[in-house]
Amino acid sequence: MTAVDTGTRLFWRLLLVAIVALAGCRHRLAERTDQVRVEVANVGFDRESGVPFVLLEEKAGRRRLPIWIGDNEARAILFELRGMTPQRPLTSDLLKSVIEKTGNHVDRVVIGDLRDQTYYADIYLDNNHYRIDSRPSDAIALALGLKAPIYVSLKLFESAAAAGAGKPANGPEAAHALGITVQELSEEIATYFNARPKSGVLIADVGGEAARAGVERGDVLTRLGDREIRNLADFNAGVRALNGLDSVSVTLEHRSEQRVVKMAVPRQSER
Repeated sequence: MTAVDTGTRLFWRLLLVAIVALAGCRHRLAERTDQVRVEVANVGFDRESGVPFVLLEEKAGRRRLPIWIGDNEARAILFELRGMTPQRPLTSDLLKSVIEKTGNHVDRVVIGDLRDQTYYADIYLDNNHYRIDSRPSDAIALALGLKAPIYVSLKLFESAAAAGAGKPANGPEAAHALGITVQELSEEIATYFNARPKSGVLIADVGGEAARAGVERGDVLTRLGDREIRNLADFNAGVRALNGLDSVSVTLEHRSEQRVVKMAVPRQSER
């Protein structure tokens, strides 16, 4: 065999490898177009049954998907959202340690199927080299701990919309003002953080000026100015009392530490 023949065969082999690799990339890309990136919008408890749920919200849109979960899983997700470390490692902490110490990496987690009213998820590792079957709650907690993206299959949003399940019918009451969304510090949630129920309101979401002022998701808001805030009614009354003010001091608690931030008060039409 001549050097020319050898070079020609090598060229065609390399070309074949490149074509196969490109086809694989296109296949993975096609799969990704059927997935929607989401973030954890809330963890709450159904007011009638007391069953916890996690609410996933489209990162660049308005679609939402509630998934009912167990008590331990709700605690794990709440801890990750609030940046707290439990006294003893939870299941998601153990998984995170094993993955990190063995040199692996979580690419993403995908809630991809619903069968017999049960959601199923997959954890993708090491550039899609491994795919691990998981409960959605464990996968979500792991993704939060490792700062990995979370995706939901598009078909699940479509089926949820068809069923009218855009949000839990009996989810926690919430209020939105000053660029933050707050919910009651219920007995169930307070128990997870060794806090007193009705000792403030839990900040479930934050944006705009509030985020720039240093308010964080998972903070407990206890005072607006000189007014003590114990529940949503106190919060709503406190917001109404801010009419005419340009700014307000907000007292927050996080990890048993208290801090005060100063926030601009938007015009009433912007709240």
